[in-house]
Amino acid sequence: MSLYDFFRRTRLVSDIILEAFLRVPREEFVLPEYIKYAYVDEPLPLIDGATISAISMSLLLCEYAGIKPGNEVLEIGTGSGYQAALIAEIVCEKDEKGRIRECSNKKPVCTIEISEKLYHYAKENLERLCYTRCVEVRHGDGTLGWPDKARKFDAIIITAAGDKIPPPLLDQLKIGGRLIMPLGRGFWQELIRVTRRGKSRKDIIVERLEPVRFVYLRGAYGIEE
Repeated sequence: MSLYDFFRRTRLVSDIILEAFLRVPREEFVLPEYIKYAYVDEPLPLIDGATISAISMSLLLCEYAGIKPGNEVLEIGTGSGYQAALIAEIVCEKDEKGRIRECSNKKPVCTIEISEKLYHYAKENLERLCYTRCVEVRHGDGTLGWPDKARKFDAIIITAAGDKIPPPLLDQLKIGGRLIMPLGRGFWQELIRVTRRGKSRKDIIVERLEPVRFVYLRGAYGIEE
């Protein structure tokens, strides 16, 4: 049984996320020595101590965040660019041939990578596959939020584990927006969903989703090893 058939049969994620999975060539986002494992549902090593998440986890992050067409999404931890590509296939406007349209104004998918090596690697991957038509890639400390502080997002996905929710990211969630992150230290962490119900930081609901294992979040609100 193919991964697609398995995900469809188990109803792990919605159809729109499954379609995004079919459209994004994961082999373009893994290191050459791991291409033969590109469609094995396991994390794979990247450069600079990072990993690309298992396929099922990449899809679940989109599902838990409730990402829909037209949403504005911020990703913290670009990695190789695979997650950003999945998000782009879901939210970005497409032409009659199904190709992502060039955004003339602000791009709906924003992603920040703290590792300079990974930033260049991810940007090259996303540019090569034309995802930068609607994805903006930045190098910097994502725990401090997107540089344009007035920008608000429908969903924020943090792809590394921290021991606290970065306050600047809460400030950039729209009312009704969802933030997904692995929370905790140690071998296992807990994936949580934070939903903002009002203007105050007190107006948030935190849900525990499932145990996960991620690398540690780096930056001002990350974990010092």
